[in-house]
Amino acid sequence: MAQNTESRNPTVARSQPGAPEGGVEGTWEKIKHGIRRTVFWSYERGTWQYDLIVLAILAFIFLSPHSWFNDRPTLELTDLRHQQGFVEMGHGKQGWRYLVDARLVESFAATKPEDAIQIILSRQLHQPFTVLSIVPIIDKNKVVLGYTVLVSR
Repeated sequence: MAQNTESRNPTVARSQPGAPEGGVEGTWEKIKHGIRRTVFWSYERGTWQYDLIVLAILAFIFLSPHSWFNDRPTLELTDLRHQQGFVEMGHGKQGWRYLVDARLVESFAATKPEDAIQIILSRQLHQPFTVLSIVPIIDKNKVVLGYTVLVSR
């Protein structure tokens, strides 16, 4: 029979080498352990710690202001280059909407933008039309990127 070297007296404290004795060091170790488990997401599903982390993530997603993220879509000239400076955006009750690149309009240097847009539309549409409105698209640096043109056919 093997001899048991373990003490059976419950009043004798067992100490492990390297283990904190308690007090501030023990509290600090618990805090570091909790932070480590939180960062590496090592809590089991269904525990209150896991639920608290998920709640914090959802709160950040749904409660953070939109102004923190400048991810609004912007019109880039490269998008228009592939369409040779003329894009049909669709139609509605008011008429057909087109997007015309400002560089294409500026290539008709001798005329006003309205006249250049009229020429560009007549070359593209090949049918009679009436221009209802022309709205310039301006970026934050006050540079005209293009024009939104509303046309009635």
